[in-house]
Amino acid sequence: MQNAVGMLLLLLILGLTLCVPGLGDARAEADEAGSFDRTWNFEAGYEGWIIHGGQWSAEDGQLRHADPNFHGGLVGLPGYRFGDLEFTADLHIPEVYWDEDSVWAGLAFHASAPVQHGGWHDGYLAFVRCDGEVVLVRNRGHELATFQSELNPREEVVRLGVRTEGARIIVLLNGEEVLSAEDDTFTGGEIALINFGNVATYSNVHVVGTRLAPLAVEAVQPEHPEPIEAEPVTPLPRIAVEKEPGTPGRFYYRDSGETFHPLGFNHTVLEFGDSGWHATFNTNVYEPEQMEATLAEMAELGTNVLRVWIWGTQNEYGFTGDNEHRGLNGGYMENLIDFLQRATRHGIYIMPIVDATPHNAYYSAVNALYQDATHDDKITGRNLQYLTRGGIAAKRMAIQDMIRYIRDVDEGLLNSIFAWALANEVYVSFNRGPFNQLEGEVTTATGKTYDLSDKASRQAAYDETIRYWADELATGIRALDPEALVTTGMWTSDAHNRPPFNGLMPDDSDPRIPPRPSAFLGSDAPLDFLDIHIYPWDRTPTVRPEAHEWEAIMAGTVPAIVGEYGVFKHLDPPEKAREMLREMLTQAAEMGYLGGLYWIWDLVEVEHQTWSAVQEDFGAYVMDLKRDLWVETP
Repeated sequence: MQNAVGMLLLLLILGLTLCVPGLGDARAEADEAGSFDRTWNFEAGYEGWIIHGGQWSAEDGQLRHADPNFHGGLVGLPGYRFGDLEFTADLHIPEVYWDEDSVWAGLAFHASAPVQHGGWHDGYLAFVRCDGEVVLVRNRGHELATFQSELNPREEVVRLGVRTEGARIIVLLNGEEVLSAEDDTFTGGEIALINFGNVATYSNVHVVGTRLAPLAVEAVQPEHPEPIEAEPVTPLPRIAVEKEPGTPGRFYYRDSGETFHPLGFNHTVLEFGDSGWHATFNTNVYEPEQMEATLAEMAELGTNVLRVWIWGTQNEYGFTGDNEHRGLNGGYMENLIDFLQRATRHGIYIMPIVDATPHNAYYSAVNALYQDATHDDKITGRNLQYLTRGGIAAKRMAIQDMIRYIRDVDEGLLNSIFAWALANEVYVSFNRGPFNQLEGEVTTATGKTYDLSDKASRQAAYDETIRYWADELATGIRALDPEALVTTGMWTSDAHNRPPFNGLMPDDSDPRIPPRPSAFLGSDAPLDFLDIHIYPWDRTPTVRPEAHEWEAIMAGTVPAIVGEYGVFKHLDPPEKAREMLREMLTQAAEMGYLGGLYWIWDLVEVEHQTWSAVQEDFGAYVMDLKRDLWVETP
């Protein structure tokens, strides 16, 4: 069966290679390999350079980055790949936004796709600090060499350059070699101008060297782990959902029809315990006995749903393994099976969060192969995972691979999945492409083209494409498990004092824009319910129905739960936090929300987090509160 699926996938991928060359005008201009020598004076605007992030302008013969609200910015040349090269630019830092010791401006080179992935994905960085220190870094964050110069880029224009000669990297300052290193990790790739924490200008940008041919996009045969042998556990009854327009709806047990109230917690273990990204099941983090104790304590409180990140930190310990891996990480999947069986024995349903885009040799190849003629290079950064077919295809494939693995080990464990959460919190950023541009057009995964100068068209690009994203992923899940429930997490527009319909116009607030709940509604809704998150955004426990588009939710057939809620411990003491929790949940229950999952079980060691359930008896308090609201007086 697995061989047949693999062959079908390979045939699909090979068929799609016919569409790969249509990757954008900038790439089409860089098809020919050979010697290259060009200077950009920016007298005719950006002259082919594409914005990844930040607020840039092309004026007075220079590119200028000035963005006081966010960390930095990057512009690059998609499709222009170089081997040995000399890359130089006149650089000036006329203003600093933050601590002078931590900010810098410089050049990225030998990177795979910096306009898509940003400056820290791979390749090298050479940059200069405000005090004249020059630094050479191999991504991610491996310092190769430093040099303290006497120059002051705040007071004068400096000419920063890099030269590569095989494995040797030389950094130049005003034409003089100031440091060098031997490193052959990245032997070729694209270039970019990058700035962090300053106003910075770049002019007289020059590249001379060897231009490489575009990378060939090739299929990669997957190598998934063999499912382990495990004694099956007694499956939990399946949960289903129903809703008639004008009613809140309900969850129920498929076998008995009895109403089910999702009440519980969110749980995560960070990569370094008190910091880092989510890594609960990573092979260097997961502790079975500790998880057993945690689940037992949750069950004692009456937990019946646990929302947990099953995709998090992607490294050699994570679910995709290292960059050379060609499928799921077997050790990680063994940990996940162990967890699902333990949760099932405790009667706890799991709401797994599959966040971000999977990447390794296989999933990255799937991503590249599905970037067909619809792909638009103006889409950059995190927005790629929602707005492009490649990002969607790679994620869909990885979710399906995970479902197959679970099914092959113990099919009854699929009953323990309350719902697949397609993201922890969906958002696109207006400081990433295409929404950092106020003119021109963009084509998204829908195949439709949208006018970036028109507010309604910008909003439609988001609304229609995020629905397409949800539908593609949900369809992939239901193809393997027709009874599966699917949702996604989101917060609401009032978190940043915006209306739900805002056109994704740049402003001085947080650049992250959650979707409109109404984008997921309708007779052919892709999701079974909405997972909306409620926090005291303005230091009050007010829940605003208009920000939740609650009239539309009630009028439709898609119900909602409070997938996250909490009060921040550095802002409010325990007694005040309890009052706010009660007010928020009471309002949510009265509106028609069907249940709640508290954020968070245990992040006690993390500053500026919400009150953990294991602190100050919050776990018992919130479970009693939820039973009062949804079970005792439904």
